[in-house]
Amino acid sequence: MYLCDVRQVEKQRVELEREMDDLSQKLDEAGGATQAQIEVNKKREAELQKLRRDLEEAHVQNEAQLAAIRKKQQDAVNELTEQVDQLQKVKQK
Repeated sequence: MYLCDVRQVEKQRVELEREMDDLSQKLDEAGGATQAQIEVNKKREAELQKLRRDLEEAHVQNEAQLAAIRKKQQDAVNELTEQVDQLQKVKQK
């Protein structure tokens, strides 16, 4: 009877070792997948930061162009107003 118990315990030990090995392997795979996902997330975050910087730079450039266009338009309006004033003075004479 003692021999039967030893065999049964040994069989259970082998099964538990196999199960533990399987679980260890799955854990390693899951850890690898998690690490890969972390790397992908880091790359995406870096890309997102670059896009934000690019967008901000484009916004600043756009604002500068808009200011230059407004100034040019105001200068043209001032010049035309001056010409109108000159023409009115000539007309009054």
